[in-house]
Parts: sequence; C-alpha cells; structure tokens
Amino acid sequence: MYKHLLVTLDGSPGAEAVIQHAADIARSMDAEVTLLRIVDAVGADWSERGALGKAQVDAAARSPFADQAQAYLERVATPMRQTGLRVNTLVRQGAAARQIVGAAKDVEADAIAMSTHSRRGINRAMFGSIAEAVLHESSLPVLLVKER
Repeated sequence: MYKHLLVTLDGSPGAEAVIQHAADIARSMDAEVTLLRIVDAVGADWSERGALGKAQVDAAARSPFADQAQAYLERVATPMRQTGLRVNTLVRQGAAARQIVGAAKDVEADAIAMSTHSRRGINRAMFGSIAEAVLHESSLPVLLVKER
C-alpha cells in the first residue's frame, strides 16, 4: 500500500502519460502525490565539480527556469486537486536521477512514477536513461510508463 507517490515530469506532453496512472493509484490508495520537475539551469552541471560557488547555485535554483517549472507543476496539479487528490509540487535543480532519488527520500515517498523516452542506439549511449539510473539508485518501487 502506497501512502506517498513521487511523480516526475519533464514538462513534455509525452512525459505526462504517467499522470493518469499515478492519479489512479493515489486515488485507490488514498495516497498523497508530489509532482517533481528538475530544472537544468545554465552551468548547473558544473556545480557538482566545484566550478560554481554556493551563491551561484542558489541563484540558479531561483532562476526563471525554476519559476516556469513551478508554474507548470501548478497547472498539472490543479485538475488533480479538483478531483480530491492531495498534491504537492517540488522543483529541484541538478542531475536528474540523483535529484529524483533525493526528492523521494526528502518527501518520504514510498514509490516513484515516471515516464520513459525509450531512447535507443546512439541517443541512449550519449544521453543515457534517467529511468534506468533511478531504478539502480533507488530502493523504492518505480512505475515506468512509456511516453505516448
């Protein structure tokens, strides 16, 4: 039985395929939902290598990208809330898989729901799979929904 689902969204229409599945699960189990969006601020990847100071990373987290991500999550959350679901929103910045796993711990989620791009060949080799990384890094159950 799940009490709290973390649902990751990247802002693309295809990624939203996971929303209805997560809402159905949450509704059937009276679970809380946290919608998560990871933003990739300019230069953010370098923060882990020490090239950006804390003030620069903090400024990136408050960037217009974060504001746009929050507005997007609120647009997604509103119809879910109107059906009676308890929905929170969370925007984080950084390496996607690491942030997803960290957010799941922080909000005490007991499952993660996300879509997968189904990349193949050179694209997969170059960009990897965030879903695959989350599966390896998290001890939680992960619901993967193929993008439409």
